[in-house]
Amino acid sequence: MTKTLTRLMALVLSLIMCFSLGACGGTEKTGGASSDVKESETFNDLGGDIDFEGTVSGDASSPTDSGNSGGGFGNEISQSSRQDVFKDIPKKLRGTTVTFAHWGDEGGAEYVKVAKAFTKLTGINVKWQIYDQTTYEADIAKQIVAGKGPDIIILNDKIPQIYEVAAELPKIFNVNDGFWDPRVTQQTQFKGKNYFVNSFYSPYVPTAGIVVYNKKIFNDNGLKSPVDYINEGNWTWDTFKQCMLDADKIGYYGGVLDPYLMSLTMGPGFMSYDAKSGKMSANKNNEAMLKSLKFYAECREEGLVGNYLIAQYPAGNIAMLTTDAYAIKKNGYLKDMSASDFGAVRMPDSFEGKACNYGGVGLRAYGIAKNAKNPEGAYYFLRYFLDVDNCNKDASIFGNKEMQKFYTETVLKAYRENDLKMSVLGGPLTMIDLNWTHSEIFKEMRRQSSEQMAVELEKIMNTFQNAVDESNKKLDSYK
Repeated sequence: MTKTLTRLMALVLSLIMCFSLGACGGTEKTGGASSDVKESETFNDLGGDIDFEGTVSGDASSPTDSGNSGGGFGNEISQSSRQDVFKDIPKKLRGTTVTFAHWGDEGGAEYVKVAKAFTKLTGINVKWQIYDQTTYEADIAKQIVAGKGPDIIILNDKIPQIYEVAAELPKIFNVNDGFWDPRVTQQTQFKGKNYFVNSFYSPYVPTAGIVVYNKKIFNDNGLKSPVDYINEGNWTWDTFKQCMLDADKIGYYGGVLDPYLMSLTMGPGFMSYDAKSGKMSANKNNEAMLKSLKFYAECREEGLVGNYLIAQYPAGNIAMLTTDAYAIKKNGYLKDMSASDFGAVRMPDSFEGKACNYGGVGLRAYGIAKNAKNPEGAYYFLRYFLDVDNCNKDASIFGNKEMQKFYTETVLKAYRENDLKMSVLGGPLTMIDLNWTHSEIFKEMRRQSSEQMAVELEKIMNTFQNAVDESNKKLDSYK
């Protein structure tokens, strides 16, 4: 296959494929100005004949610092022990309904199966409310005012907006019980109160990113793959580039490279949220981002990356892809591609001889909405839903067993053991109507030469400071 032919095919396919990229963002965008929310069925016909006795108590006190540095994960709780919490669900919750506000990710077909299994086990029904991801928080606020708000909400990089609709965690959430990851709760506190959780076992942990590679391109052509470099102990950004070069030489595109994901392996992002002060701040030291942008520019200048994006990857003619773990989900970015045609590995271990183990991640967490009607039932559903073993038992949320193993043995392991340094980008930029991927200011920066990149990066620092200033105004306005 010639390079001209493959690139022509990619161009044609790009015209018919929709772009789907974000921090674990979904592709379904139902609702909007004319329809803020759509609700789907409940599962009240699936409850089992279960006798519920006793009550559950907990403690939503602030997470302690002990055990949280260098990764907050201690001894693993067995899957069977994690199910003990469902033995003592109060009888009053049987037949009640939990409403989950999402934009297409969590409410995908496989996750609905998980909800049905939860209902059968507990007698608690699940109703899904689907929103447009771009207006998620604003639309939920409208529903809350109308008395139709959800119980469960998602934090997906949208600080400060999410605090407008989030309620303080009820006492039943004991964030230090070994199931929940206290680092997430601690880093998303607001005015000393706990609002969000995620678990050490979650199917949706925040990650810095993963690398997907096209198996057919590497295997069918005898190319050295990322797995080969990992087995050699030589998985670096240089060997990542070599993989792209090798594919390019035989007529394929090199890769889709997100310099922001790359930067989070080396240093802090553009902006961050400080839970102690309740303020956003702009990072003045952008060495990691500058290195990543220069690397991106060099690859672009060599014809290895360019004007093609993740939606084109299923065409099968792009070798490499930096993305997040949503790509390996059955309903994820690559759902239109056979899961057997691609593999997934961790991000490269080093750049220019220095280790890439910074641990920067985007935000992903779950909370209770203001005026929630069933916060206790929501607690039990989150305990069930945010346990990947339940998801793997009740459904097939990953593209195949290989992807499932990669997530549980590589992604989750790294998440548990590494430092967790959260970076916020989408929320503040939304405050000034900008977006990393789509805004012209960022497109222009990515078109610059590697030599000019430092100058261009400095030019947009005012943009990030403006985003921070507007975010802090919004945070100050919240009670």
